[in-house]
Amino acid sequence: MKDFITNMFNLEPRIIHDIEIIFSDNAVFAVISLRKAEHPCPVCKSSSSKTHSYRKRSITHSILNGLDTTIVYNQRRYICPLCGKVFPEKNPFAMPGRRISKYTILRVMNMLKEPRITFAMAAKEASVSVTTAERIFDTHAGISSMPLPEILCMDEVYAVKYHQRVYACVLADFKSSQVYDLLPDRKKYTLAKYFSAISKDARKAVKYVSMDMWDTYRDIASVYLPQAKICVDSFHVIALINRAFTKVRIRVMNSFDRKSDEYYLMKKYMWLLNKSYREIPYDRRLYVPKYISDIGRKHIHARELVNMMLEFDPELEVAYMLKEDYLDINRNATEDDIDGRLDHYIKDLNTFSVPEFRTVAGSLSKWHNEIINSFDRVDGRRISNGPVESINSRIKLLKTSAAGYRNFDRFRKRVLYSLNKNSSIKFL
Repeated sequence: MKDFITNMFNLEPRIIHDIEIIFSDNAVFAVISLRKAEHPCPVCKSSSSKTHSYRKRSITHSILNGLDTTIVYNQRRYICPLCGKVFPEKNPFAMPGRRISKYTILRVMNMLKEPRITFAMAAKEASVSVTTAERIFDTHAGISSMPLPEILCMDEVYAVKYHQRVYACVLADFKSSQVYDLLPDRKKYTLAKYFSAISKDARKAVKYVSMDMWDTYRDIASVYLPQAKICVDSFHVIALINRAFTKVRIRVMNSFDRKSDEYYLMKKYMWLLNKSYREIPYDRRLYVPKYISDIGRKHIHARELVNMMLEFDPELEVAYMLKEDYLDINRNATEDDIDGRLDHYIKDLNTFSVPEFRTVAGSLSKWHNEIINSFDRVDGRRISNGPVESINSRIKLLKTSAAGYRNFDRFRKRVLYSLNKNSSIKFL
């Protein structure tokens, strides 16, 4: 039993003078005294074993779930025989001047490694206040510095509680999927100030920068990362084309009476039109609850239904073809043929002149070189913002679980600590 108690409180039997466990309601008190030993004087460094006095210290030690556990420590105070300095003995369960045990700190920090865990949840489990849990995190979260990655991903995540700042800028390493840093906004001034503080030699290490079609990112990368190829993330190009197609579908749909079969089908099965035709299984059948005269039956093959809806309007059919054409380009184009295929696609956009796709043609022309660069492959992988999109989902989980953060510095530190593998727990 004694061994169990000493292990529970991180003690070695040989250093214990006396230990007593007291249970009271939902609380446990461990009254502990340590054996007298030689201790160096912090002033003159001479050894002393002469006791001057005792002082009781209460130390939170949250090792038992559901029970408030406190170490009542009879701390011995020594007096130096040479210089007269009075100083406390060192103990194995808490740092000097702290009322929280090392184990409690480790428990809080280990819980906060999980993005779903909030400061309030960690505080409750460790039997400390929320403010104390925040203070523990601020003091003991170890954030390792990293060199600028060879492939840098730039994106933003929505953040609503930072003094009128709407988006925080996420910088990530494409290869390791680690967060390089989190900036309070994506304004040009903020980004310029940040990158200008990094040495030119360090910035030369960046070979690629992946981003969405945000002009500020391109301007900053051109000035501060001149050695890097700028790439537009393929997801954002596809999203741009999908939005244009959706606008066409809505326009065509609204041209029909709301009670018509055409309106019903384009409204209920819009997900089918948005889906890539290639990904629709040949044998997939859909149940149509409403009787449609052109169908004449309750079940229909999914691809047959798509073809039927495209016959409702010529522009809808053209828009669908344009959407599918770019998906094919994105899937099958290579570094060698993307230039010609992209030029041909932009030419098709201008030739068919579907109103909603005119802005798409302009955007693709404006970002022509950056889109081509995104088809480069490194270690067999295309350059994209895939890793940072995964990071963003975890940042959103972290932020949503806590109902937002008002302190951006703590939010940044929590992101770097919880999402990066190289973060650590530091003891000063």
